[in-house]
Amino acid sequence: MTTELRPGEVIAGYVIARRIGAGGSGVVYAARHPRLPRLTALKILKRDDVAEDADVWRRFEREADIAAHFDHPNIVQVFDRGVTDDIFWISMQFIDGVDAAELHHVSADRGLRIATEIGAALDYAHGKGVLHRDVKPSNILIADPDSGRPERALLTDFGIARLRDETTKLTHTGNISATFAFASPEQVSGKPVGPRSDQYSLACTLFVLLTDHRPFRADNPLGWVHAHTQERPLPISEVNPDLPSALDAVFEQAMAKDPEDRFESCADFAYAATQAYYSDPALARTAPARLLPHPPPRRPRGRKPWWRSLLHRRTLIPVAVAAVTAAVIGFAFHQGSPAPAPIADTGLVPARFVGTWLATEGQTNYRLTVQQAKTGDPVLSNRVDGVLPNGTPFHCEFSAPLDAVPKEGDRLIVGTSEIVVREPANACKANGPTTLTLLPDGRVSRKTDVSGLITYTSADAVVSSWGHDDIAIARAFPSLIGQLASTGTAVGWQGGSCQARDPGPGESAQGAHRVRCNADDTTGQVHFDVIDFDTRPGQSVAQLFFADNAIKVSGVDHDDVAGQLTITTAAAVDSAATQDSEAHRVLAAVSFPDGDPRSRFVMVLRWPGHTVNSLLTDWLERAPLK
Repeated sequence: MTTELRPGEVIAGYVIARRIGAGGSGVVYAARHPRLPRLTALKILKRDDVAEDADVWRRFEREADIAAHFDHPNIVQVFDRGVTDDIFWISMQFIDGVDAAELHHVSADRGLRIATEIGAALDYAHGKGVLHRDVKPSNILIADPDSGRPERALLTDFGIARLRDETTKLTHTGNISATFAFASPEQVSGKPVGPRSDQYSLACTLFVLLTDHRPFRADNPLGWVHAHTQERPLPISEVNPDLPSALDAVFEQAMAKDPEDRFESCADFAYAATQAYYSDPALARTAPARLLPHPPPRRPRGRKPWWRSLLHRRTLIPVAVAAVTAAVIGFAFHQGSPAPAPIADTGLVPARFVGTWLATEGQTNYRLTVQQAKTGDPVLSNRVDGVLPNGTPFHCEFSAPLDAVPKEGDRLIVGTSEIVVREPANACKANGPTTLTLLPDGRVSRKTDVSGLITYTSADAVVSSWGHDDIAIARAFPSLIGQLASTGTAVGWQGGSCQARDPGPGESAQGAHRVRCNADDTTGQVHFDVIDFDTRPGQSVAQLFFADNAIKVSGVDHDDVAGQLTITTAAAVDSAATQDSEAHRVLAAVSFPDGDPRSRFVMVLRWPGHTVNSLLTDWLERAPLK
């Protein structure tokens, strides 16, 4: 029997106000918070699901655990979870509005804004190692404008994110056709999924928002499988003639059968769609102010930029003509009117600064993130990790506002830093105002009054330096293994020396690639290998790295991983007492949870003179795994 609650009933102190809706994993109610004067969305698990499947509560619980890691304006917040009187519940942010499945005849500007906001949310989740895997209109909530704040789109329902096989979910929801309609080719064919699977689903979702039709003609699960794996999507400009033909190529790329042919990120897709829409001369004057010059970021070798795909499609000439015409109209429109304000007055950050930048000085690693901002808004976050002279590791995080953007556009003036995290407290000192300078070679320098002059390399350049065979490892762990120099060696985490090495016999049979760090170190650094099996290893970690299969397995948390890492050691090793030595090497194999994009990798660690527990708490816990 499905759990149904009536207004006035009390669950865990929450007073039920009304039923909001139901989905595959439960019923959602608006409820009054037990202590605060606000409404909360209370998700109640269906009792019959619990009776049918003993693992349902664990999945329901994990949904709360995953979403609890998130702090993003376009992701519904999770506050609490529990069990009361055999009722399983999750309390979440209450959104006063509708879900996107209820929207019809959506204007292009509104649809593109929704896709932009959800794309940012998905990229954020991907950065946390989480795939949503069920992006569709009904999982997007549209918050009504409130107190001067505009309408906002929020992503919800991480019920199957990283938790179970996609095909199982698709046949379990009770709404098979709707879920299949937004599933990627790799999902419906049972292949490994990555962030670009969510991008495909986002493109299907935006197609529906802009046309009120789905991108393929199918009406049953088998038809959807064939459509997603074999057919080209309908040209969106034919389904909705009010849309420019420039959008056709953008949607075709985002819904490419091969994930490698899609855009680098969900944000890239949303941006390309927005630019393509406003490339129509008839729409150029109404383009929103956010469409400022924003060239796509540098991409690793082996990936096709979206504009290159356009070269092979008949839409190239219309796009080019439209762009030129739009420029002419824009020029004529501004004649006789005041000249636009320079960038310095608006405080907008030039796009070439925006992104992630990495630097290593000795045993200290810097990860600088620059975001779009206006004067006075936070523009810079900086993570600094290293080792103090006494051997103690330290970790600091800073935030800083934007002070000014000089007119020449190759510098940013950043305000005084604020300490966000410091471990230990005496290791972190905030900088006064600093200047970021874009160098001719594409790097960025920053002169600080604490660490002196630091020169950063873009994360994309770090990744692309590794070449085709090892680029997947570099993309997953750029801060950990660093930038490969012409000598074939990179300076990685805490000054580690990293090189590409041939995999061992057991791993090479699976087509693996390996990056080995500190293999020849005699100064006491952690020795670590990152092995890429291309897909989740077919053999168990025990078979690959522990010949006698006598193992111990434990789970550990990490800030960069939603869920737990699995640590495998030999059964005979006392994690608290057995020290690694050349005579008795103590290995710890680290694997990522199912569904995590990094589940294709295994890390093998050892630390001469230290125990496994010390390795986990003093090194792995602090190591950047993104």
